[in-house]
Amino acid sequence: MIEKGSATHSASSGDPTLDRRYAWAEAALKDGDAKAAVDILDQTLAQAYHFTAAWHLYGLAQEKLGHNEEAATAWRQCLTLDPNDHFGARLDLARIGAMSAEEATSENFSGVLFDGYAERFDSHLVEALHYNAPALLKDALSKIRQEAGAPFRFETVYDLGCGTGLMGEAIREETGFLAGCDLSPRMIERARSKRRADDGPLYDKLAVAGLTSFLASRPDASADLVIAADVFVYLGALDAVFAQSARVLVRGGLLAFTVQSHKGEGVVVGADRRFAHAEGWLRQRLREAGIRPVLMEPASTRQDRGAAVPGLLVVAERG
Repeated sequence: MIEKGSATHSASSGDPTLDRRYAWAEAALKDGDAKAAVDILDQTLAQAYHFTAAWHLYGLAQEKLGHNEEAATAWRQCLTLDPNDHFGARLDLARIGAMSAEEATSENFSGVLFDGYAERFDSHLVEALHYNAPALLKDALSKIRQEAGAPFRFETVYDLGCGTGLMGEAIREETGFLAGCDLSPRMIERARSKRRADDGPLYDKLAVAGLTSFLASRPDASADLVIAADVFVYLGALDAVFAQSARVLVRGGLLAFTVQSHKGEGVVVGADRRFAHAEGWLRQRLREAGIRPVLMEPASTRQDRGAAVPGLLVVAERG
């Protein structure tokens, strides 16, 4: 959660009375009374125009009433007050078609979201959502190596959006040097605490960083594998990540990842505030980056309310 009273993100109005009104509006919306939420927030924002969290909630309530223009106006006000977008207003604007999905990535929102999720991340993903991206990626890489007559081993691996280290745990035995990055400091703390079989650290290097900035800090042709397990669901445009991956991969090196997918064209933001990428869009962007897909197949990495979430498993090779 965003810390109350933060001057940076305005998760609080600074007035306890107005903060209580916000809580009432939040409860009303949760109970299905969007009109009451709007009425309460109208009064609240009249006295605390800087209250970013209230603007975000106001947008959600207006959307629930079918007032998408009013919702978009509220979320644009969020971005005016908080250009770094700790509330994910860009995602909401893209979700209702008021912003291009490729422009909607909110790294700060992702970092805040996963900081609050770190302690229960592993158990919730595996037990509640039946998350299996690491196993799917490992099996696919093993198959590709076997078909190529090459050993199932990668001397240097970059794990993008490593979270608490679930992908690292899956691939560690097949890896020489393993480096990971994540936007969430608490996720990185969890990953840093994990050990491998010989009691050494699971990761040889960890960084609190965005995917593109982390890759940009690595030398040319320095990795045999770049892997991203269920990470690109939080990015709209992947051009820069693909380009940087191509730069850091050795010739013949692999980029392996999972995405949520959809049957249309381009990139969309779903009701779950995650990005879904079309297969054709991915193929074009990989081709532009100089990376050739060697495997692209349907795969679901998790469930949502008991139903498999459509996705793709992709392994591509740098030419």
